[in-house]
Amino acid sequence: MADTIFWTLVDRSRIDLDRGSPWLSPVEQQTLAAFRFPKRRDEWLLGRWTAKSLLRSLPAYRGLPPQAIEVYNGPDGAPGLTLPAGSPSPGSLSISHSGPYALCALASGPDLRIGADLELVESRSEGFIEDYFTPCEREMVHTAPRESRDFVATLVWSLKEAMLKALGVGLRWDTRRVEVSETDSLPALGEDWQALQVSDYENTHRPWAAWAQRRDGYVLTAAALPGEGRDPRAIQLAEQSI
Repeated sequence: MADTIFWTLVDRSRIDLDRGSPWLSPVEQQTLAAFRFPKRRDEWLLGRWTAKSLLRSLPAYRGLPPQAIEVYNGPDGAPGLTLPAGSPSPGSLSISHSGPYALCALASGPDLRIGADLELVESRSEGFIEDYFTPCEREMVHTAPRESRDFVATLVWSLKEAMLKALGVGLRWDTRRVEVSETDSLPALGEDWQALQVSDYENTHRPWAAWAQRRDGYVLTAAALPGEGRDPRAIQLAEQSI
């Protein structure tokens, strides 16, 4: 059976998030009360709402009340889910914010490690590219058509972030330890997921799967590491409407 990554993209302007809503767990209510800055608080709320809604869109979890699901951040900052006793164990969870949007991805089982990232397409300085991109990636940006360079640089950065999330290390690693090696098709990406080639220097034989799409001025990316013996080419991405 193929591994599946369930995902959804939510626009904050299309939902009504009540800051005192009972859909938060008691621990989440305490966390919410401690936020000092409205922007960070709203991003946190949107991420929790999106993650819980995505989980509850799946048949195995539809009966769970949202306040019984807790979205937490582990010691490494990666999000996870705490569910009531007896609930089936969910897989890897990844949440990303940019502008009014939240992107959330959830793996179908514990053996599939995933990362998802959402970025606004914008200019990246030459210093940024020099500091964070590998020589191959810098060449990819510099040889792209001028009108596509901001998009290519944003896409490369987003894919690197998704990979580092899947590895559970985030930006604690040197970003040049992971690499986007796809070149020709980057400027042609549209609103459908397209598989791309990536690798990392920690383990050159690691079976990565990675995808990207562009939507409304943003780049969406996902990266996955399947369990031992699993074929990364068999991983499916399934959008969930919530």
